[in-house]
Amino acid sequence: MDPNSAALERIDPSALGKRLAVARKARGLTQSAAAELLGLARTTVTAIETGVRRPRAIELVRLAELYEQSLGELLAASADPGQPSFETLFRAAGDIGGDEGDAKLAKDIQRFEQLCRWYGELERMLEAPLPQRYPPIYRTEGRSLDQSAEAIASSERNRLGLGDGPIGDLYALLEADVGLRIFALDVATPQVAGMFQFRSDLGGCIAVNANHPEARRRWTLAHEYSHFLIDRNRGEINILRSGRKVPPPERLADAFAKHFLMPGVGLGRRFDEIWRAVDGRVSPAEVLQLAHRYRVSFESMMNRLEELERLPKGTYRRLKEEGFRPHEAKRHVTLSSSAPDPLLPQRYELLAVSAYERALLTEGQLAERLGFPGDRVSTRMRVDELLHEDRVEDGALVNYGVNLNQPLLLAGD
Repeated sequence: MDPNSAALERIDPSALGKRLAVARKARGLTQSAAAELLGLARTTVTAIETGVRRPRAIELVRLAELYEQSLGELLAASADPGQPSFETLFRAAGDIGGDEGDAKLAKDIQRFEQLCRWYGELERMLEAPLPQRYPPIYRTEGRSLDQSAEAIASSERNRLGLGDGPIGDLYALLEADVGLRIFALDVATPQVAGMFQFRSDLGGCIAVNANHPEARRRWTLAHEYSHFLIDRNRGEINILRSGRKVPPPERLADAFAKHFLMPGVGLGRRFDEIWRAVDGRVSPAEVLQLAHRYRVSFESMMNRLEELERLPKGTYRRLKEEGFRPHEAKRHVTLSSSAPDPLLPQRYELLAVSAYERALLTEGQLAERLGFPGDRVSTRMRVDELLHEDRVEDGALVNYGVNLNQPLLLAGD
């Protein structure tokens, strides 16, 4: 019996049926439409989705093709029927519409959940759990919104040993030092900046829109981290609201991102150093360099400097009215290069490779988990890149690219 047939026999048909119903709705299909395309009676589709009837292996293959899902996704996603799906949790929080909802967004949510599930499954396979160093939930009562955000950001910076300077690899920091699962997704809806969800079996999970600029992605990551720190019982989909009133929880999350990424004392001190170096003639070039150093947008940096009274109020508005375009200006300023943000956590990738090497995953399953479904060549190239640099031992990353025991100074030097 092949692995998928064996898995089909083991799983709870009710859980699988619920997963198939979610996948069907994500494709925008009714039960009748799906039945017609599959050449089945509508009552058969109903029976499968309610768990009354277990689908045959060939039927599951056809369902997967119709719903644009892999068999691995359908079978693995049904392994823990006791937990509500991300889509269910988001809908309960009012972030998604009715049953028909937004099909594209529903599919992105499914992908987000699938990656988080795979991450957890890999950890269980290899007995290498992600350490969770969660702080207690922060309270926000008794202070203004901005005061609460600043206090929480300052406490987290102290807890994580960040001082008051720019943060380097924010993704690695929040994974290794906090224990969050963070993925960058090719989100189909441009207005969706990110998503946060917490579930007891998976812990804190964050997705950012990989199609957004780097500065926007880092801001989104900090924004979603705020929701994790303040209210883990409610998931959140961060939708960019141009010209619309922003709810208080979202304003608090953005205020946290501002203080967390650009702490006032440290930023003010660094700006003052620049001001002295140029005899007070600070130009957009210096601000572009400062924004690049903090890895935030030019607009965010300008607004923060105005707020800190390092620049006159309205400076950024005046530059915009004069036609200043930060992206064009960057081409005329020397900026240091930085490593691109990861789409998948490297620890997750290495766990997948380790599971494959121990014959716990097939090559096809490895390709799916690394984001190359059906592309064995790209999968092998990525595996070679990972194994050249790092390995996983007892859940931790170990670099083999350099001999760490090689002396730097030899006797007699």
